[in-house]
Amino acid sequence: MRMESDEFDFLAPAYVRGFLRTYARFLRVNEDPLIDEFDRKFGRNRADTTAIAALETRAKSVPRQRRPLNSWTLAAVLAAFTLVALAVVGIVNAPEEPRAPANDTGNVAEDEPSPEPEESSTPPASPTTTPTEEEDPTVALAEGIELEVVAANGDCWMDVTADGENIYSETLPAGESVTFDAEDSMDIVLGLPASVELIVNGQNIGSPGGADVVTLKLPEDIDTF
Repeated sequence: MRMESDEFDFLAPAYVRGFLRTYARFLRVNEDPLIDEFDRKFGRNRADTTAIAALETRAKSVPRQRRPLNSWTLAAVLAAFTLVALAVVGIVNAPEEPRAPANDTGNVAEDEPSPEPEESSTPPASPTTTPTEEEDPTVALAEGIELEVVAANGDCWMDVTADGENIYSETLPAGESVTFDAEDSMDIVLGLPASVELIVNGQNIGSPGGADVVTLKLPEDIDTF
C-alpha cells in the first residue's frame, strides 16, 4: 500500500489523519504516536479542511452542463407527438352518426290503423263425414262365416267347431292369427278371451274380454260385443 510506504500525496492531510486513526483503532494501538509522526514528517496544515470546503462550494456554484438529447430520444418524442396530433385530428373530423328519432315505431303504430279482416261472401263448407265400417254394426253373413282370431295380447287356447265338425283345438301363440270358415254356424271356446281379437267377415268386432273360459256361437253372439 502507498500509505505503508509513506506516500500520502494522493490525499489531503486531513483524510490521511482520519485513515490513520481508523487503522490504529482497528489494530488496537495508540493512535497519537502515529498522528504525531505524520505531522512531524509532513507538517500539520490546518487549512486543509477549509480548502476542501472551498472546493466543494466552488463545485456547487458551477452550473451543470445539459447533456445533448440522444437521437433515439428525440425520434421517440417526435413520434409520440405525431400520434397525439393524428388522434386529435381523427376525433375532430369523425362524421356524426345519424340518430334515430325517438318513439318512431310507436308513432307508426298509432297513426296506421290495423287492417280489418274482409268478410267472405262464400259460406264455409260444412264438414263431410265418410261412412266407415264401424258405423254399421251389422255383419253380412249371407255367404257364410269367415272368422279370423288374432292373439294380440298373449297366448290363448282355442277350440273351434264349424258346421258341427271340430276343426281346431290348440294354443294360438301371441302375435299370430288363424282363420276359420263355416257355412251356417261356428262354436268357439276361448281359454283367455282378453288376449284375442275377433274379425268376422272382414269386420273387427273386438275382444270378448275377461280371464275366464268363454264359449261363443256365431252368428248368434256377434251382437254381444
